[in-house]
Amino acid sequence: MKLEKVFEVKEARLYKIGGAEQTNPERMAKAVAWSAVEPSLEAYDEAFLATLRDELKNDEATGTFVFIEPIVDKPITDAASYEQFTAAMKHCARRIKDCVSVAGFAIPAALVATGFAPGSIATAYREALSEKHAQYVFFCKRSDVAQSGTADAVPADTVLY
Repeated sequence: MKLEKVFEVKEARLYKIGGAEQTNPERMAKAVAWSAVEPSLEAYDEAFLATLRDELKNDEATGTFVFIEPIVDKPITDAASYEQFTAAMKHCARRIKDCVSVAGFAIPAALVATGFAPGSIATAYREALSEKHAQYVFFCKRSDVAQSGTADAVPADTVLY
């Protein structure tokens, strides 16, 4: 099931397609811990993901939109751990794929720090999540971008909050 795009990004701001700017994307953040999605290596917590889906469906029923803000609560030390994190968030996206209330995913600071060049970890993460979810918008904290020194490289279709 492919969902239609609900939001677009203009000048790093989020707009509902055909509508007004969403002025407080910070309020849209829904924190999801990596360890809640994947408590142990390649073992996903399907009960947690089912509960998350139910919450997102309730948001949908009330017309509330959110974006998933992954919390990196396990060590990322090498390429394999970055890939493991991305795989976990991709699995999460698959489990909530029919939730219209999900505007997209945030890019965590650990990934923003790698930059946005082609082939970078942050770009691979975006590509992995967009593969089957073209409707998603991506979000980055302004403070993460400033701290990483990647401000000039942030893709134009990314919301800064």
